[in-house]
Amino acid sequence: MADFPKCLSDDSLYEYEQNEKKRLTQTSNPKIVHFRRNVRPSHTSHKLRQRPSQLLHVQQWRDHRHRLKQIASNLDNKPPRYQAARQTGVMGLYNNAITFMSRTKANMQMLMELSHFLRTRGAIQTFRSDRLYTTSSLAYKIKTLERVEEENRDIAKRLLDVVSQVDTGLKAKSKTCQPPKKTRSRRIKPFTMDEMPLKKYEGYNFEMPQTDEERWLLFRPLIYFDIYLKDSRPLGRIVVELFTEAAPVVVLELVRSCVFNLHNKFAIRRVFPDLWLDAELPLSSNSELRKPLEYDAKVIDHGASSYVLSFSKDYLKAPECSQRFSHWLRSCNQE
Repeated sequence: MADFPKCLSDDSLYEYEQNEKKRLTQTSNPKIVHFRRNVRPSHTSHKLRQRPSQLLHVQQWRDHRHRLKQIASNLDNKPPRYQAARQTGVMGLYNNAITFMSRTKANMQMLMELSHFLRTRGAIQTFRSDRLYTTSSLAYKIKTLERVEEENRDIAKRLLDVVSQVDTGLKAKSKTCQPPKKTRSRRIKPFTMDEMPLKKYEGYNFEMPQTDEERWLLFRPLIYFDIYLKDSRPLGRIVVELFTEAAPVVVLELVRSCVFNLHNKFAIRRVFPDLWLDAELPLSSNSELRKPLEYDAKVIDHGASSYVLSFSKDYLKAPECSQRFSHWLRSCNQE
């Protein structure tokens, strides 16, 4: 076979093929020879023929594969440890040792007492026997008891000197009987009232009080409610001026409850700040409030001003078990 040049162009290769074909056809034994076209050598690798973006993608894929191979699980998939201390009972050995030592000590003490009894033939605590000195906690207990008693006396002394912030209406008990201090005579404002509400009492033997002080106490008694959280700080005091001619029986029951310091009878059911509060007064079986009540709605206008104490007209016939009343903290129209 003829030697081909190492480097041939396409034109020279085509020309050379044509010449060879002519030469072969002229010979006696023609032989067809097929020549393959030179192919570009593929000695360049696939890496060098890739684009930069593809190379970056391949590098990222390899990094991701390397990270997946090096990943470690956060789950504790190890088997539980063998709790040898619990299975073998090592923790209870200390308690067993203490129990054993205490029992041994008790047995030794019992044997010593028995030996002493056998030697003395029953004569215990003779004058020849040595005194047994034992440590006792009696002195410490007596000292602790004296300290506790002293602390209790100090606490009781402080409690006697405590002054309550809540005015319960009860008189303070004085240690010594001191004479009452003279109070200054205050100037009493003259009492004036419309005569229309009293005309309905003309047929009764009713004596009008002579002094202004008695008239104020009869027709305009003042009661007050100290509102406070139970076992906590006080919230304030509400002073109420009652109109006797409006509902005499209701006013009498309220005044009687306040005079006898029956503050536990009043129960506040609902409180609406800056609006009103609903209270309730339980009634006894022989209370006058269980009878039909007298009520004069013309004495006071509930919508004229704020801070008015009133009760519903639904209870005029006779309350069942308690008298409910409301104290308005803001002026509102009443129907």
